[in-house]
Amino acid sequence: MTGSGDSKCFVIHFYSAEARNACIGASHQQFPDLIFHAHDPRQLWSNEDLRAIQITDILFFLNKDNLLSYFKKFGNITSCQVYSRKNAKVQQARIVYDSPQSIACFNSQWAVYYFSTYLRVTPCYHTVDQKASRHEFVATLTQLPPNTKDINLAPLT
Repeated sequence: MTGSGDSKCFVIHFYSAEARNACIGASHQQFPDLIFHAHDPRQLWSNEDLRAIQITDILFFLNKDNLLSYFKKFGNITSCQVYSRKNAKVQQARIVYDSPQSIACFNSQWAVYYFSTYLRVTPCYHTVDQKASRHEFVATLTQLPPNTKDINLAPLT
C-alpha cells in the first residue's frame, strides 16, 4: 500500500500473468468503484517525483546551502535533502521544485559543473533503465600528472 487519500494505491503481486489477468478482468462486487489495471511503475510516481532531481557525487566540502545557491537558478525550490550512506565517499541530494518545467533540462543534461567538480543530476521520475543508461558508458583516466585539475581535461570530454 502506498500513498494516501486520493493517491492511495495497492500493488498486488501474483504468481502468474493468468492470475493477474483474471483479477483485472473480473468484476468485484465488494469493490464496485475500484479500478484494477496491470501494474506500471510510472503510475506510482508521486507528484513530487515529477518535480524532483537526484544529485550524486557531491563531495563533502559542499553543503546544503551551496547546493541551494546553485540549483535555485533552475526554478523555485520547495525542499532540499542532503544525505550520505554509511562509509560513503560522496553525498547525495534530492531537490524538489515547485514546477516540473524546472527539471526539464536534466533529461538531456546529465551533470553540472560546480565548485571545480561535476555533480551528476537525474530526474527522480526516470525509470530504472533510464537511470542505468546514465552509468552504461564510463571511462576512467589514470596516471595523471600531479596538479591536474578536471577543468584541464574538459577538452577531452
